[in-house]
This record gives sequence, structure tokens and C-alpha cells, in this order.
Amino acid sequence: MSTNELWTLGIAAYAAIISTFVFGWDAYKWFDSGPKIRLTSSTGMRLIGGYQVDPNIYVSATAVNLGDRATTITNLGFLYYSSWFKAMMRRSRADQAFVIATPSQVQSIPFRFEPGAQWMGLAEQDEQLERMSRDGYLFVVLYHSHGGGGVRHRVAPIPATTDTSDA
Repeated sequence: MSTNELWTLGIAAYAAIISTFVFGWDAYKWFDSGPKIRLTSSTGMRLIGGYQVDPNIYVSATAVNLGDRATTITNLGFLYYSSWFKAMMRRSRADQAFVIATPSQVQSIPFRFEPGAQWMGLAEQDEQLERMSRDGYLFVVLYHSHGGGGVRHRVAPIPATTDTSDA
């Protein structure tokens, strides 16, 4: 082989390696694109600052779109599983499922969820939710137009309610 042929072979090999890397990077970006929702929940939340005192306690769900595309929030609810196996291995078969009719009055559903935006919904925390969070696995779930099964976040076990009013 002559020197020119060796140079040509080296440049061709280098170009093949670079083009393979670029192809892989483009494939990764394509699979990684779209909305990415991070969901968190908090229990024992009270509403303050209104014209009327609200005695109810709420579970709040906060979602942030960390992706690069908008999506539409279509529903908020709860999923209850009686065992770890059902919660982790049989996600589509909850023992009980609940839908919250109006989780947010300000950001009403359906809600266009832009990249970088935050959405918050509330559900009244009652004895049934408290019991389910202690006895099994309770998840708050946010459904959106790009996700078939929704985004889940486990609600931390809620201690039994005690009266903390100033009566």
C-alpha cells in the first residue's frame, strides 16, 4: 500500500467513526425528546388567605414539565394497590382508582402544559385516603396526552388525623 492509500484509509475510518457517533447522538436525542413530567405530592395541606376559612385538609400534586415539548394534562387521580407486588409488577391493575373532578380552579383541565411550566392540583384528604396510604400503596397519578399510563408518585403514609383546631 502506498502512503496516499494509507492516508485515504485513515481518513475514511475516522469519518466512519464520527458519522456513527453523530447517528447515535441523533437517535438518543430523538428517543429522549418530548414532555418529561416530574410529579410530587404533599399531604396535610390547608388553604389560607381566602374570604372564608376552609376547614378541609388537602393532598396537593405538583407537576413540572422538564421536557422540550408541550403536552396537555387530561386528568388527575389516585391509584391504590394493596401490595408491593401489585404496585410494581401489575401497574395497570389497581385495586381501586379515583378521578378528581376539579383538581384546580385556576389551571383547569384540560390544561396545555408548556415546557418549564408548573401545574398544581388539589384533592380533599379524607379518612379513606389516609387509611389507604397507611395500609397499602397509594399513588397520585397525572394523565397527559403523551403518556398512556400517566405519571405516578407515591403518597407518603399519612398519620391518623388528629383535631388541631383551636376550639
